[in-house]
Amino acid sequence: MAEYWAGLAIWKWRMRRRLEKEGAIGRENAKKPEELNISMDTLEKLRKWGIVKRTENGRYYLPREGERQKG
Repeated sequence: MAEYWAGLAIWKWRMRRRLEKEGAIGRENAKKPEELNISMDTLEKLRKWGIVKRTENGRYYLPREGERQKG
């Protein structure tokens, strides 16, 4: 079971790193799933877990520290 959690943690880290690499940090830099080359299902999982946020027009981004606390 520990391997599962370790794998999940690494996967989340890799997804976060990919968004950072693409510059999708903060609402003003939000990107479409096609630009990020990440599936919609993956982005929605990350959104439900509170890792990324989605704009009204379907773009995704990593929230800055202050934004993360607002929910």
